[in-house]
Amino acid sequence: MIEKSTMATQAKSNTMRALDDIRGGFDQRELWLYLGWREIKSQYSRSIIGPLWLTLSMGMMVLGLGVLYSQILKIDVANYLPRLAIGLIVWGLINGIIIGACRIFSVAGGAMRQIKMPVSMFIFQFIWSQLLVFAHNFLIYIIIAIVFLMNPGWNVLLFFPALLLVVLSGFFISMILGPLCARFRDVPMIIGSVMQIVFFMTPIIWSADQMPSRAWVLTANPFYHFIEIIRDPLLGKTGTVLNWTASVGITIALGAIATVFFARYRARVVYWS
Repeated sequence: MIEKSTMATQAKSNTMRALDDIRGGFDQRELWLYLGWREIKSQYSRSIIGPLWLTLSMGMMVLGLGVLYSQILKIDVANYLPRLAIGLIVWGLINGIIIGACRIFSVAGGAMRQIKMPVSMFIFQFIWSQLLVFAHNFLIYIIIAIVFLMNPGWNVLLFFPALLLVVLSGFFISMILGPLCARFRDVPMIIGSVMQIVFFMTPIIWSADQMPSRAWVLTANPFYHFIEIIRDPLLGKTGTVLNWTASVGITIALGAIATVFFARYRARVVYWS
């Protein structure tokens, strides 16, 4: 009985330390905002157009796939291209967070061993850098909206809570995958392979309307729900109740799991990185 009480007290103490770490990491926002921007900028330090290469490369892929698959699927390019563009842009954010989360602490290992600071600060920096990449790619949607005279109306405001859910889920995923991949170095390769398969199973290039008889496959795909709650508002829709309910539920579940996981293994990350 005493042992169980001691374990419960220790777990509570670890949870409080983890929450303090997250608060401390957020308080370091001036630092991680600067470091996140510098990380993106440094990749194109001697380039003429700099980070806009992110936009250009994504734009070329959207245009190429849009023209090709609109012909293959026999869909009007004016209807297909905006949907494809948003899907690829949002997938780029989600995939970038999941793949990149695996190397957060392996990259930051040197800094963690030399300077004492909240472990979560590196997660905030990473999420911020991914949002900067997303912002560059989002210019593609704006250009497409102007070219095709798109008017999503007031529904576009739903884009902001949808993006918040994606970012929160990405933060929680990073709290789990960061320590896990630092401890087990084979996990990033497994996740990379899985994400390649998931891309083709998610309605990004194709539409959910094309497989109504397999609706359960989409319902079980969490990436589908997150993509739809962002894509629909940008196309003038609201997203389904199922999409929003699933996204909120997944975010809450990830938050609970991430808090427990981070509380238990946060102190060991510096030794694994």
